Amino acid sequence: MNFFSRMKSSWANTFQNSTMSTFASPSSELVHALVGLPAAAGKVVTRETALRVASFLGGVKMMANDIAKMPLILRKTKIVDGRQRTQPAFDNPLYTLLKDCPNEYQTSYQMRWFLASQLIMASNSYCQIIRDQAGDPLSLVPLNAWHTHPHWDRTTNPPTLRYRYTQGGEAGTREFLPSEIWHVSALNFEGFGLEGSQLILLAKEALSLLMAAEEVAGRNFANGLGMGGFISFPDVDNAPSEAEAQNIVDRLKRDFSGSQNAGKFSIIPGGGKWEKMTFNAQESQLLESRKWSEQEVIRLLGGAPLLVKMGLGEQNSTYAASAAFLDEYFNTTLLPYTTSIEQSITRDLIPRKQWGKLYAKHSADIILRGSPEDRAKTNAILINSYQMTPNEARAIEDRDSIEGADFLAGPASGAIYDPSNGEFFIPGQKPPSASDPDDANENTGVEDPDEPDTAGDGDGNTEPPTKPLAARARLQALAASMADRVLRKEAKGKLDAKFVADVLNISIEQAADYVARRPDMDEAQARAALTALGTGDTNAQTA
Repeated sequence: MNFFSRMKSSWANTFQNSTMSTFASPSSELVHALVGLPAAAGKVVTRETALRVASFLGGVKMMANDIAKMPLILRKTKIVDGRQRTQPAFDNPLYTLLKDCPNEYQTSYQMRWFLASQLIMASNSYCQIIRDQAGDPLSLVPLNAWHTHPHWDRTTNPPTLRYRYTQGGEAGTREFLPSEIWHVSALNFEGFGLEGSQLILLAKEALSLLMAAEEVAGRNFANGLGMGGFISFPDVDNAPSEAEAQNIVDRLKRDFSGSQNAGKFSIIPGGGKWEKMTFNAQESQLLESRKWSEQEVIRLLGGAPLLVKMGLGEQNSTYAASAAFLDEYFNTTLLPYTTSIEQSITRDLIPRKQWGKLYAKHSADIILRGSPEDRAKTNAILINSYQMTPNEARAIEDRDSIEGADFLAGPASGAIYDPSNGEFFIPGQKPPSASDPDDANENTGVEDPDEPDTAGDGDGNTEPPTKPLAARARLQALAASMADRVLRKEAKGKLDAKFVADVLNISIEQAADYVARRPDMDEAQARAALTALGTGDTNAQTA
């Protein structure tokens, strides 16, 4: 069996139930460790040599930093009064493992940085799950992805999935059940998507070419004299002997080669002339080749947004704002990895009966939050569109909640919903209380009703009022606000019945009747008529 046949068989051994690796039947780890991944450029690509490439290291480091620094929050959903409510699952033991400390040796950032770096380079990351007797996770211990491989145990019927972890030294090989492993994968080109394909294997040609260019550049500096040539002596009669010529070469190499001797000058005795046989860095387009290779490697890692973030590429960013760039960077470069992590948590760490109720989510605000001014504008829009309460905005900015800031608000011309009592009230109007319903009319521009009589409405009628005073006061305030809007529109130009009907939420016939009677009314009468239409007060309308 030749070398390539053994190498081919080693990949097959990965998915066989075998724990032995020999030179006759080498495992994939052994082949990788001994010979690496050969490429056309002649440089062998391994995990260690790939990380010595500056651009590759910079891209992996930046992506791992951004993935690890996003808080990974376990959230739970439930239905309350017919509405879905979502909040952090503080009482679940998995919450602390994912967000703070997964084990007694590491923080969440440290473990997730390690997992993210392996997920980017090897397209796989593994964690051993240590559970208590009830089956709940107690700790998460990361495993080396380069030493862990899934395989099918065909001694069982049906075949069962196992994870083989090969440790160094006397530890040997250990088998894990799927319930004991948290597995995240990416670049699922082969194996039915079970295991990811190594990025350094797929990008080995680009990495090898860049490594070769880096070596050429290094040797160019180390041999500052550029000894890729020879010395000629046109005058044959005065040509030095072989020993004298060797002395000239040795002196030049000793005194003038190397970056430490750069800038010195000398002469070649005997009329000698330097004839180069190699190209310099510019002639061989070394700089352009290295730049192109760097960009190609970064494109393989994270696409164009990562190029811009790392300051590579000839063209400057064309994004209109930093927020647009950050959004593109997150969606193109980071989101595929964060999505894979989140969905694998549901599969491996959350009990099946809790699927749909518990889920993990990265908090992308730390990446997308932008400048303080951008955050303030975004929070204001969310608060004024029923999407977020002021206290929720304060929590995003790492500030304590305050009393009275747990309400949902809409536009300034609308009403505010207070979830504590389930009522709406007008901005600037004090919410009515049961003890003093007339307080609802303070600072609203609505005239207070007379003191209530025994019936409660102050008009001498002993019949019960048709509406509670608090609700009627709110309705009058809304109608007064809508009347002002109609009068402002009228002051700007001709008023039509459709606009009046839309604003006051009345029929087109009622609006047309108001428009027909408007020329005979002054502003105070018009305001009263509009308010009556808004409240549905038929007596005031006919008056």
